[in-house]
Amino acid sequence: MKEKWKNTKSFFADKFKTLYYFYKYLGNKIFILLFFNFLMVLMDGLGLTMFVPLLQIADGANNATGGNEKLINGVQQAFDFIGAELNVLNMLILIVTIFVLKALFVYFTLKYQAIALQSIAKAIRANLSYGVRDLSYKEFVHTDVGRLQNSLTGESHQVAAACSQYLDTIKNGMIVTVYLGFAFFLDWKFSILIVLGGILTNFIYKLFYTRTKNLSRAITKNNHRYGGIVIETVNHFKYLKASGRNRAFVSRMINELNDLIQNNIRVGKLNARLTAMREPMMIIIICIVIALHLLVFQSTLSAVLIILVMFYRAMTYIMALQTAWNGFLANTGALENIQDFEHYLNTHKENFIGEEHLPRIDQIQLRDISLSYGDFKVLNNIDLDILRNHSIALVGESGSGKTTLVNLICSLLPYDVGTFRINGSDMKAFHNTDFRDKVGYITQEPTIFNADIFDNVTFWSERTAENLEKFWQVIGMCSLLKFVEGLPKQEREILGNNGLNVSGGQKQRISIARELFRDVELLIMDEATSALDSETEKEIKESMEALQGKVTLISIAHRLSTIRNADRIYLMDKGQIVASGNFEELKQKSDYFTKLAELQGL
Repeated sequence: MKEKWKNTKSFFADKFKTLYYFYKYLGNKIFILLFFNFLMVLMDGLGLTMFVPLLQIADGANNATGGNEKLINGVQQAFDFIGAELNVLNMLILIVTIFVLKALFVYFTLKYQAIALQSIAKAIRANLSYGVRDLSYKEFVHTDVGRLQNSLTGESHQVAAACSQYLDTIKNGMIVTVYLGFAFFLDWKFSILIVLGGILTNFIYKLFYTRTKNLSRAITKNNHRYGGIVIETVNHFKYLKASGRNRAFVSRMINELNDLIQNNIRVGKLNARLTAMREPMMIIIICIVIALHLLVFQSTLSAVLIILVMFYRAMTYIMALQTAWNGFLANTGALENIQDFEHYLNTHKENFIGEEHLPRIDQIQLRDISLSYGDFKVLNNIDLDILRNHSIALVGESGSGKTTLVNLICSLLPYDVGTFRINGSDMKAFHNTDFRDKVGYITQEPTIFNADIFDNVTFWSERTAENLEKFWQVIGMCSLLKFVEGLPKQEREILGNNGLNVSGGQKQRISIARELFRDVELLIMDEATSALDSETEKEIKESMEALQGKVTLISIAHRLSTIRNADRIYLMDKGQIVASGNFEELKQKSDYFTKLAELQGL
């Protein structure tokens, strides 16, 4: 049974890719929506059809033939079953009842559809958010940030809109099908005219479909590029403003915006043409239908009137179907992008999410670790031991592989060959969040959020008495006490986007305080004191030395004074560890390290 269901899903996914994509997010809601739409359509067609026996009864005519006779006989049997008389009043009550039922189905369908469409937008955003969360760091550095931002924000709602228009297309198709069914029952000639009218209008609409789809794809690319420029404008605002380059940069943004607007205008023009053409096309076709029925088929006036109403209704929904489909095509660029982006995120997930729990980090071992970017080997045969609560330092020229090595140690980068063990077990056996929850990383560029100082340090922890006490404790450890106390709002002072309201040294100390607040077991400091003046560097150095023996420290530093007391220092060159030892031992082993120490007065 399961195998049969699996095969059915595979067939469904292959033959109805778009519908299956929406089904993945909406589940059975999509079938409930289609069922309610069908009931609504059925009531609409049935209600209009009831006007045929109504007019026959009102005229007192007894010349009903073919489908009309069958219809009147069917209505008569229904009235007989409920014990009611077939007359004009009861027919009017029946018609009103049918359209009231239709109104109820319309209400529940639209309400349920609104909920479903919001849920699909939410589900897509959530799915993409989890995908970005699990995206490998190695892949992230090559990601188009404009596409990422646009996909996470605006395009999820465009996909919801595409879903709405797709369902409207199906609904309108059902309506036309129902009308054709009633039409064949009443008058086969009428059905043929509906089909011919649909073919004619579809031929005209099809001329617009390809252009709409191509414009949709162009608009999606415009949005990606525009979003990327906006992000760069915010991230580099200070530089652009100070250097006067903001004018040129904004000109790029405006040029992209102009292209985006022009493409949207082109789509608008296509929609305007379709809308303007709709009524004249319908009137022309309706006039032809009236002429055929009166002059060729010699129909009665009452028959022509009801056929006219039904034909008008059918043609309205045929054109609504084509308009909805064109609207769907206008959002296919966003839909294709989201589908492709989901596949991209799923393909480039992190490569280790083990199931074992990691209670603490006692030992990290690297053996014969190598890592390459393409043909360039960044790390080569690295052997390294890091014991709990010991401090190590990495020293070497720029490009020697120091930052790449610490990125690998904190699991940001996967290695190509070698062995990486934590507490004697392969690191891939542990879930990455278990490991990273115990790791603090202070980078060369401090991470500051657009929030107040308390939230930046505590990462939005609740403002309890205990957390406030700990906050002020780490603020003191990082030589920020006088600074924070001197602010008008103290710990509630907003730092601005990327810390625009504070200096580089203050940003670095705030980022250090954040890691100390977390009580991490492994603290990685990648040039963490590079932005500090000598006096503040001395204070931070003393704070870091106070942590020795309490946490495991990995430091990268060009200033040797900050790592002089490390338990072990590793000298790197061209992706290899060429020497190791404590400070004095390295001075004996390496001429490069000796010269570096002498230049810095050590």
